[in-house]
Amino acid sequence: MNLKIRKQEIGNRKWNFSVTSISIAVLIFLSLIPIFSKAQGIAAYSDYRDAFIVFDRGVFQQLEYMKVRNFKPGGNTLAYVDNTGEFQIYYNGRKYHQLYSTDMFSYFNTNYLVAYKVAQVLYVFEKGKSQVVSYYCNEYYVGDSIMAYYDETSYNLGVYYNGVNMPIESSLLSSPKTVRVGSNVLAYVNQSGYFKIFYHGELTQVDETTPVSFESGRDIVAYVDGYQKYFHLFYKGQLAQVDVNLPESYKVGFGNMAYIDYDGNFRVFSNGATRRLISQRPDFFEVKGNMIIYGYNSEFRAFSNGESHLIDDIMPKEYKLSNDGVAYLDINGILKFYYKGTVNLISHEAVTKYFIYNDVVLYLLGTNTWKVWWNGTSY
Repeated sequence: MNLKIRKQEIGNRKWNFSVTSISIAVLIFLSLIPIFSKAQGIAAYSDYRDAFIVFDRGVFQQLEYMKVRNFKPGGNTLAYVDNTGEFQIYYNGRKYHQLYSTDMFSYFNTNYLVAYKVAQVLYVFEKGKSQVVSYYCNEYYVGDSIMAYYDETSYNLGVYYNGVNMPIESSLLSSPKTVRVGSNVLAYVNQSGYFKIFYHGELTQVDETTPVSFESGRDIVAYVDGYQKYFHLFYKGQLAQVDVNLPESYKVGFGNMAYIDYDGNFRVFSNGATRRLISQRPDFFEVKGNMIIYGYNSEFRAFSNGESHLIDDIMPKEYKLSNDGVAYLDINGILKFYYKGTVNLISHEAVTKYFIYNDVVLYLLGTNTWKVWWNGTSY
């Protein structure tokens, strides 16, 4: 992968979004659209004997007979520190022993990468293989398929992406001031206050002024510039102006965004176009992955696939959000999972606790019975 660097001035825009929802669907044809493998089917728990169990796409497997110290499921991996302090990664049916964790150890697990650091040495695990990314790393930032890091000996800001490890900016006297790493895009403000975005092997200098705010998702970065205070989007390699007024709030996901505009309208950006969902502020809204959920007039609603859907006509007691669904306890305490447009009844019995890992719902009945719902089946 060769790094391409370009400079984009704020005043030179090719597309403008208006508050009347002008479509920019022409962007959809761009060749920069990535292909992501479906990440799903991993969950883990300790049973009543403290044995550590992994659920992997319909199959249960005991990985440890003693209670583990901590664990983090990802899209296709399970990373954990076992009872003896050894760091392990489960992937594709087998365990990969990595190293002994110390007080200077940290790790993150995403849908596609496991990043871990011992002292100053930074590693990445992807597709069954580990490699050293940096021997002198003091800070790192991890997304689903991208990892950025600052090397304090070379003064380089580096990126691991698509199997390639490379520097993207050198001669930095300090780490970036602010970093927002998304699923496959990196946005940051360097030591000079320049706002830059790395996406698909290309580094774009967006502005020489530090933005007021910015957030990264997949294929998308939303930001308010620091000069005119206009609201902008970086979407699939292109820049566009959303509004000349600051939004009240905004959140981004996988190529989508929800925001409350200056006038209090609730709007979404999806499939290359903006639209107004309601002309008032919602009670709340959240964005994660492909999901935009919000509450309005006591209704629990979702926006996905270009449409607003009613999940439940009464707000749930609580909920947990994933990239493609939301698990929640309804007003009667019944566990349900709204997934790809359908509400699934997970358990008729009251649950003690529950978790959601991508497309897997893990829940506890009573004090020692763990159950799993995945791909339309209860296990």
